[in-house]
Amino acid sequence: MLQRKIFMVVAILAITAGLTFAGGRREAADGRITLQVFHYLDLADNTSVDNFNEVRSAFEEAHPNINLEFDFLFDEAYHNRLQAMAVAGQLPDVMFLWPGKRTGDVTGAGLVQDLSPWIANVEDEFAPAALDAQGPNGEIWELPEQITATHVMFTNERLLDELGLTFPETFEELLAQGDVIRDAGYIPIAMDNAGGWQMQSTLLSALIERTGGRDWFDRALVGDASFTDPEFVRALEVIQTLSEENMFTPGVNQAEYGQALTDFVNERAVYFIDGGWRTSNLASELTAEQQEYTGYNVFPRLPNEQGQPDSTAIVAGTGFGMNANLSGAQADAAWEWIYFFAGPQGSRIKARQGWLPATVEGAGPDAPLLTRKLSEFLATTPGGYVVDAIMDAEGMGVLHPAIQEMMFGVLSPQEVAQRYETWVAANDSGRR
Repeated sequence: MLQRKIFMVVAILAITAGLTFAGGRREAADGRITLQVFHYLDLADNTSVDNFNEVRSAFEEAHPNINLEFDFLFDEAYHNRLQAMAVAGQLPDVMFLWPGKRTGDVTGAGLVQDLSPWIANVEDEFAPAALDAQGPNGEIWELPEQITATHVMFTNERLLDELGLTFPETFEELLAQGDVIRDAGYIPIAMDNAGGWQMQSTLLSALIERTGGRDWFDRALVGDASFTDPEFVRALEVIQTLSEENMFTPGVNQAEYGQALTDFVNERAVYFIDGGWRTSNLASELTAEQQEYTGYNVFPRLPNEQGQPDSTAIVAGTGFGMNANLSGAQADAAWEWIYFFAGPQGSRIKARQGWLPATVEGAGPDAPLLTRKLSEFLATTPGGYVVDAIMDAEGMGVLHPAIQEMMFGVLSPQEVAQRYETWVAANDSGRR
């Protein structure tokens, strides 16, 4: 509790030190509306930036009466600032949000509007899974731009052939490939985990569906099961074994997000574990020939699986929401951007660059090859929960570093599980 209070004080000081948006919402005499928008965007990722700029330009052309002033951050810096602005009561007009608890401190605090009244007019344009309720009373806080598989085991099938290997059916077979791959000078599994969230979101979440399944997770969420149970510990043990067997990128816990992508694109790694969202990067950075031999798979089967076999972790995608204080013309202008970004117009632009939208149009036959592969993957692969989508975000500040410590050999899987369960039992909203 003391740690949370300290964070709130620091957050407010950071806000007053200059983290607020300049200007605020306003309407000019000629009816032109200006809104402040906070976007989650990696400005070092040229593919994503180009994609966004094309959508933004198309919106500006179609809506000359709306002026959007953007501010950008990425990774934990974005989440830290969003929390700080919420604590200080200085949220922007429009902000990028998660459907679950990743931004739950904002969406669950009455600070964001329910978009359902606007969505009711366009719901037929979106895949039903994209419009699942995000709030306790059916609220939808953000309009998803995609349906997200947070775990894909991208595979370089050419390298597998070169090494005389095939995609492993079991965990044991994957481990047995390690020596062959390393002896040939390649990385078995490219991953980067400096941020900590990657190992949780893109691997652990999928593993928990195998070892425990949704039923167990539903019980753990409310305290009828515990994160010290074998279901959770076994998932951690898989990561520990992979780390001990040198299956990951060397220095994985110091590797910044993007290094693993680069290793896979440059064919220094046989496998690459990340989210389906990486398709847009791969579609632009891989050659046409490389895309032909890039496979979409899931982690091999584990011994004694309790959940869905051959599954991933799936969550409705991220998107923009609006400040609860917006009304009238300002709210309508905010909705125009939110809908344009996630709806058919913005989605058609993003699909050309490898993005799989949440609209019923889907990828379409003219979409890049990898986008079509992702579409087939999502259509045929069952999915479990993503941990940080259903557990309180503050708990990730306990779980993520604990997993890193385990991979460094400092903690055992049981100790990681106990540390996280202790936090959840005392703090997570699902246990209250």
